[in-house]
Amino acid sequence: MEFGRVITIAGKEFVDALRGKKFLLIFGIYLAIAFIGAIQGIQSYTSGVSFLGIPPTIFDVFLRMGETVSTLGAILGIAAGFDLISGEREEGSLKVLLSRPVFRDEIITGKVIGGAMTLALATGFSLAITLGLLLLTGYLPRFLEFLLILVFGAVSFLYLFGCFGIGLAMSAISRRSGEALLFALGAFFFLSLVVPTAGTAVADLVIGEAPEAPQIIDEKDMAIWYAYKEEYQQRYDLRENIITVAELFSPEWNYDEIMRAVTKPHLYLLIRGSADGDRDAYSFDAEPDPGEILGYLWTSVVALLLVPVLFLGFAYARFLRIDLR
Repeated sequence: MEFGRVITIAGKEFVDALRGKKFLLIFGIYLAIAFIGAIQGIQSYTSGVSFLGIPPTIFDVFLRMGETVSTLGAILGIAAGFDLISGEREEGSLKVLLSRPVFRDEIITGKVIGGAMTLALATGFSLAITLGLLLLTGYLPRFLEFLLILVFGAVSFLYLFGCFGIGLAMSAISRRSGEALLFALGAFFFLSLVVPTAGTAVADLVIGEAPEAPQIIDEKDMAIWYAYKEEYQQRYDLRENIITVAELFSPEWNYDEIMRAVTKPHLYLLIRGSADGDRDAYSFDAEPDPGEILGYLWTSVVALLLVPVLFLGFAYARFLRIDLR
């Protein structure tokens, strides 16, 4: 693999993406909604209205932006990748490209790097707009807050890159761009909606109907009551574990989970509870423990990383064996 040729292809894909009308349209809508979300977040932050005793923070602004990324950002990522192979295959330009002294692995690697550059630009531009609005209103993030904003940006890019991987994988198996777009959207919604819903249905089927609560007449029946509570808790934990495993297949759910932990760490820990079950152990004035948050999030982080790895790996293997006749 010649790195110079890879960079040339990546640059071409980057420029083509910025000139493409479909991508620019979605990118413009994405930035507009992110801008509106940032304005709403700033209004929430400046209002001083607390929620469950938790005062508003600067991350309310990025929480609104994250909600935009979770929905429209997925379409933006897919739009950046669904026609990279199928589009050129449909136009016949892929045969011309392969007739030149360039290898297939260099082509697919250049396309991936070019897509990553495009999505990095989209993520960085939206973050810059939000930070600019904060500075215009007189709010300067502290050093720790700035680091968390960078983490938020990195996670948002990873989510968009995973959606890009879905689009590129579907582009590699499709002869037409329209088919690739339908397959990519179908794959995303299957992972984000169908699998979690099916997981809930399977969990309900596995645990069955809840046992009837025993009648407590005197203290002698308390042992039966405690046994019922223990059984109920075990069934509840089993149901939640099955649902959680199903939700890990959803890129959107994993992104939302990480985004909520980064932008609302106190509320996230309050809902999750501490390791010893003491929910009153948190002080909203103290800095949340990053290690404790990561202890809850590591499965979502790994699952979010696996999306681009698996789909881009599939696209890479498929493109190397694609028949262009």
